[in-house]
Amino acid sequence: MSNIKFVDPLITEKEKGHLKRAFNSGWLSYGPYVEKFEKKLSDTLGAKFGISVNNGTSAILLILMSLNLKKGDEIIVPSFCYISPVHMIKLMGLKPIPVDIRLDNLQIDTDQIANKVNKKTKAILLIHNYGSICNYEKIIKIAKKKNIFVIEDTSEVILSKRYDDYVGNGKKFNKEKYLSYASFHASKTMITGEGGMILTNSKKICLKLKILRNHGQKINKPYYYNMTGGNFRLSNLLASIGYSQILRSKKIIKKKTEINSIYEKKLANNKNFTLMKDPNNFLPVRWGFPILFKKQKDKNKIMKILNNKSTLCRPGFYSLNQLKHLNIYKNKISKKNDFKNAEIATKNVLVLPMNNKLNNPELNLICSKIKNYFKT
Repeated sequence: MSNIKFVDPLITEKEKGHLKRAFNSGWLSYGPYVEKFEKKLSDTLGAKFGISVNNGTSAILLILMSLNLKKGDEIIVPSFCYISPVHMIKLMGLKPIPVDIRLDNLQIDTDQIANKVNKKTKAILLIHNYGSICNYEKIIKIAKKKNIFVIEDTSEVILSKRYDDYVGNGKKFNKEKYLSYASFHASKTMITGEGGMILTNSKKICLKLKILRNHGQKINKPYYYNMTGGNFRLSNLLASIGYSQILRSKKIIKKKTEINSIYEKKLANNKNFTLMKDPNNFLPVRWGFPILFKKQKDKNKIMKILNNKSTLCRPGFYSLNQLKHLNIYKNKISKKNDFKNAEIATKNVLVLPMNNKLNNPELNLICSKIKNYFKT
């Protein structure tokens, strides 16, 4: 088990070749690969515009900066998710309003969102935990009825499809009220090392994001600034890696699908834990493979067994109400009983690796360790 890692990025000769070309070009910061990467990814996923950034955290921060929000405005978020976007909401002086998750898929419970929407609500942030998705149809109806933005974090679900359409391209949403973004950290399905991308179908939004990304400098007018922005640019070197990853996307999807299928087959129908239930007509490309145990002690013991010599698996996220610095209860909207499912997930979720270096014997070994634990 010591050779199996949760994060173990696969770098091929294709990535090395394009990185070498980028390096030899002399364009080490912004350069040709940045625009190639933006166009190739947006074309592949079916969105009109791609705006690359230096990481996924910068992506959500840049999006929030572009929306002309006021201090105290509220953003709906899942109560169980990675902390990065929630921190950016707080740093912008906005209020994250957590909504509990469903335990069958670990996604935001769309049935509860409408009760949290009020005059201060400006956006719904969808964070697709571990590579499944929530009820899109309800989100579309709520966003349209309340005239609010939908921001979609596809970092853990990128390259997945629903009804033969890629998640995150925004085709079913109002283009002036929708943005998606993804992180390409070394642990993700698609990688640049550090990096990210925002997708939009609005030319107006795209232009504004590009200006904000470059310190607020007016395009084609050096050193003249008409907005307060920052430096969120992706380097040409890292963009070359991302471009190479898109060229290999079919192989990435194939491998991820195979890994997911093995886990689902080997770990199905166990009374001691449950697996994520995906919606119909959904083809997942997962970041990680989550298991929801019935008992916390079983999760903890299995994690100790699997992580005996290396970090093979990880625990789930913390429910946002348990992170005291967020002061969730001070928003006067959230109550202690609002986080029942998120708190169960915090205790009982274990996430197995989905990296593209995993082979069948390793996957079989992981699954056998889990199943054998319950036989003793």
